[in-house]
Amino acid sequence: MYPARSLERHGAALAGGSDWPVDPLDSFNQIRTAIDRNGDDGALYPEREGISRATSLRMHTAGSAHQLRIDRETGVLTPGRAADVIVLDRDVTRVPVKDITGTKVRLTLAGGRRIWDADQPGAPASATSFAARPASLASVHGRHAACGCQG
Repeated sequence: MYPARSLERHGAALAGGSDWPVDPLDSFNQIRTAIDRNGDDGALYPEREGISRATSLRMHTAGSAHQLRIDRETGVLTPGRAADVIVLDRDVTRVPVKDITGTKVRLTLAGGRRIWDADQPGAPASATSFAARPASLASVHGRHAACGCQG
């Protein structure tokens, strides 16, 4: 199941995501699981199919943007693309793999505008619309509770 390393080795484009609402909407647990492949029933061939942190992070960012066909607008920090950024409470590239699960978002920027700040959770977001973002993103990123950008 989930032969991520084999697919990567053969040149497949990988995209991260969830089966929400079947599985919890917990991206950092998904990122960790792709690396160590440790789930409720134990590890699932980590030595054969576990992927690197870099690959897991890439598949959950640029890979997902590619799958949604918005990789020319977002997915990586590059001039001319939407400045969608999160600041985390830990460096997921360096903490023990098991500690990736439980990572918390401290700050969320969408289109370069602050939409959520853990240090000011009750404060109104500086962005009340996503007009500065590419119009093509409107169909996949509106106002919904999952990312905290509701109006």
